[in-house]
Amino acid sequence: MALQIGSWVQMIGQGWLVSSDLGGSATDLALVALLRGAFLVFLSPFGGYVAGRFERRRQLMIYTSGSALIAATLAVLVATGTIEIWMVYVTAAAAGIVEALAGPIRSLLVFDTVGPDEMTNAVALNSLGGNAMRVVGPAIGGALIGLIGTEGTFEVQAACLVLAVVLTSRLHRSEPELVENREGVFASVASGLRYVASDRRMALIVGMAILPSVLVYPYVNFLPVFATTVLDSGSQGYGYLAAAVGLGSLLGGAIVAVASNRPRIGPWMMWACFFYAVSVGMFTLTRHLWVAVAVLAVAGIFHSVYAAFNSSLMQMKAAPEYRSRVVSLQTMTWGLTPFAGLLMGAMIDRWGAPHVVGGWMVVAALLTLILAVGSRELRRI
Repeated sequence: MALQIGSWVQMIGQGWLVSSDLGGSATDLALVALLRGAFLVFLSPFGGYVAGRFERRRQLMIYTSGSALIAATLAVLVATGTIEIWMVYVTAAAAGIVEALAGPIRSLLVFDTVGPDEMTNAVALNSLGGNAMRVVGPAIGGALIGLIGTEGTFEVQAACLVLAVVLTSRLHRSEPELVENREGVFASVASGLRYVASDRRMALIVGMAILPSVLVYPYVNFLPVFATTVLDSGSQGYGYLAAAVGLGSLLGGAIVAVASNRPRIGPWMMWACFFYAVSVGMFTLTRHLWVAVAVLAVAGIFHSVYAAFNSSLMQMKAAPEYRSRVVSLQTMTWGLTPFAGLLMGAMIDRWGAPHVVGGWMVVAALLTLILAVGSRELRRI
């Protein structure tokens, strides 16, 4: 929870720093997100390699301490008035590097702590906490900016991350994977990719992680566009839209907890992804704020169900010797969203948000439907 609060405070504070304090453009905001995403894409497989070779709890403490140092650095730069936009780019890149290394470990520690039998329930509980912070986190960040200024938000973030380090230290040791053939880092990453490519079931699970990251998730970046130009509701409407997704995700987490004991969760994952894309597509057709809020809340339910089951399947169905490398691919998929967002944004500038986002959702829903109907492997897991 401390880590989630810190992440949301960082996102809100960094966005305000770029757009308001430094007078940056929308392009500047996109570049900050892109720098972080690029390192997630390119370094996450190496993060999986390191996660499988060394004790994970200690690694996570080191990486979280690095994140706290980044936040403290931003706080000092803002407080002293020496902050410039290029410094934000540098710290965003550093944050991407740390997240690429820490992301796989956080997922693996859930499995290490509860084991395969309770994995889905643990993921659901973790999602509930994350989605709760998605609802209140932006409000906390916004309130902190008004109360203690931008530098204060980064100070609070650093404090939350230090608390996260302390709490992580109380976890049991998580021993590295036993691998007889100690490959080098590049050979290990390559063998992990070959494993996923050669195992049709794992390739489909990873593919189901990539599909929404590229085709669906980027729409969140353009909720302000819908709020102002489509729904005519301004910043207050944007807040309602952003909170609606989080509220729906809370209910979705409860559904996951109830359905997690079913023998097959692959069909749940696929159909939840399908209706997630359909729900976002329906959102693009609405022109009334409260209808849009209700539709996004439904989308949040389906997103939470899909994400929890996909994360669980990645770990439960991977061969033990490849689990850390498979999980690193999930972290890598998160970094694809900013790249797709650049393309979606360029298209929105030309053809408008409802048409573009709606078109992307049609493609996402059709591809998911093809997988749901045509893939026996996913229907059987």
